[in-house]
Amino acid sequence: MPLHTARTRSRTRAPAVSLRLDIGENFANKSAEIARQLRKAISSGILRPGDRIASTRQLASDLGVARGTAFTALELLIAEGLLETRQGSGTFVSPDARSTTVPVASGKNPLPQPKISIIPDVDSDDGSLINCQPCRPSVAEFPVPVWRRCMSFAASARPASNYGDPMGSWDLRESISHYLRRSRAFDADPSQIIVTNGAIHALYLLATAYLDRESAVAMENPGYPLARQVFGLTGAEIVNIPVDEQGMQTSELSKIGENCQLAYVTPSNQFPMGSRLSLQRRCELLEWASENRVLLLEDDYDGEFRYDVAPLPPLASLPHDGHVIYLGTFSKTMYPGLRVGFAVAPKPIIEVIAGLRTITDYQSNTVTQRALAKFIDDGEYEKHVHRMRRTYARRRAVLADLLGNHGNDMVLRGIDSGINALVQLQNGTSAADVAREARGMGVSMAPLTRYDYENENGADHSLVIGYGALESHEIVDVVSALASSSRLAKRNRVRDPN
Repeated sequence: MPLHTARTRSRTRAPAVSLRLDIGENFANKSAEIARQLRKAISSGILRPGDRIASTRQLASDLGVARGTAFTALELLIAEGLLETRQGSGTFVSPDARSTTVPVASGKNPLPQPKISIIPDVDSDDGSLINCQPCRPSVAEFPVPVWRRCMSFAASARPASNYGDPMGSWDLRESISHYLRRSRAFDADPSQIIVTNGAIHALYLLATAYLDRESAVAMENPGYPLARQVFGLTGAEIVNIPVDEQGMQTSELSKIGENCQLAYVTPSNQFPMGSRLSLQRRCELLEWASENRVLLLEDDYDGEFRYDVAPLPPLASLPHDGHVIYLGTFSKTMYPGLRVGFAVAPKPIIEVIAGLRTITDYQSNTVTQRALAKFIDDGEYEKHVHRMRRTYARRRAVLADLLGNHGNDMVLRGIDSGINALVQLQNGTSAADVAREARGMGVSMAPLTRYDYENENGADHSLVIGYGALESHEIVDVVSALASSSRLAKRNRVRDPN
C-alpha cells in the first residue's frame, strides 16, 4: 500500500501524523520493517522535523501488530537519533533529522587498494577421483568415539570468565612435554612451549617478530611453498639452499650474508625429497647457527612416521646455544582441521611470540586444548600414532611393490619416513607431461617442480606422491595411471620433440 500522511486536529497537543505502512505477514521481523519504513519516510521528507508520531498503542492498532512490536520500532529510531520523546507530549521527529536521499553507487569511487593481495600457495583439491596431494593423512581409522568422549569431558568443565593463557593451557603444554620426552628423548619444559593454530601459525608469529626487508631467510630447495610465502610477506630475502640424499647441503650456508635471521629446515623428513639430515650436517648446521646468531626453525611435521628406524631425535634435543625452535603439529597425526600445533623455544623467544599472539588471535580454543590434553594423557594419542604407522607402512609397501614391477622406468625415493614418496622417471620423461596425462585419467599428482625454485634435484623428471590418505586399491590405480601416463608422455615426446 502507498505511504501517505494526514494531519489530525488535537485541542490539547500537537497533532500526530497518521501514516499508512505496509506491514504484511511475510516480514519475519516486523519491528525492523516498521522502523525501516519510518526511516524512509523521514529521509524522503514525508515526515519532517517536529512532526509527532502516533502513540505505540495507536500504531499497533493501525498495523495489526503487538504493542511491544511498535514500541521496539520506535525505540530503535530514538536510539538512532531520528526520533525523540517529550515528557507528556509524545514522540516527535528529531529536529536534527534532516531530509536526505539514499546515495546511489556510481562506481566512480573505487575501494582503497590493499597493500597486499595474497593467493595462498597451497596444494588444493582439483576434483580428481584420486588425489595424491602430499601430506594428507588418512582419517578413516581416526578413533572418533574416543575423541568424542574427550571433547565431551572438555566441554563439561565450567568455562572461565576470562581469556586463557596466550601460550596455551598449562595442562596441554605439560602433556606435550611428557610426550616429547617419551617419543623424541627431547626434554622440553612446559614453560618453553606455546600452543599455536598449527605450525604455519608459529612460522607467521616468528617471521613477524624477527624479519624485515633487511633480513634473509635460508630455506631448503625444494621446500614448503606456504612457509616461503609467510617469510616473503615480511619482505625478507629468501636464500635457497640445495638438498641431496643427506638433507640440506650445509656447505652452502657459508655463502649467505650477515643479514640472515632465520633458517627453516625439515631435518627428520625433508619435504618433499624425503631425505634426512645426517648427523654430521646437523652438527654443522648448529655450529653455523651459533656462530652467525641465526634462529633455526625445525619443522618436525611428520616425524612420528618412520619405517626403517625409530623417530630421530630432533635438532632441538642436541646441545645448542638456544638457537633452535622446534615446531610440531597434530595435523598429520590426527587431522588437519584440528588446527593445533606448538613451538618449543627458549623462554625469551616464547614470551616475544606470546605477546604478538595476544594482539592477533589471543589464544587457541580452550575446549579443544583440554580435550587434546586428555587424549594424550590417556594414551590414546600414542595408540593412534602406532596404529597409523602400521597402516602407512602397509601402503608404502604396496606402492613399492607395484612400482618395482615396472622395472627401472620409475624409481622410488624418500619412503623411509612420512606419508609421501618421490617417484623419479627415467629416460628423460617429463614429470609435468606425466602429471597432465594422469589428471586426464582422474589421478592428481604434483611434479617436483611445484616445490623446486631453481630446477635442481632432477625436478623436471620427478613426481611427489602422497600415499597416506589412499587405500590399497587406489594405490593400484595410481601406479597404473603413472605407467600409462609415462608411456603416453614418451610417445608424445617422440612425435613432437620440440
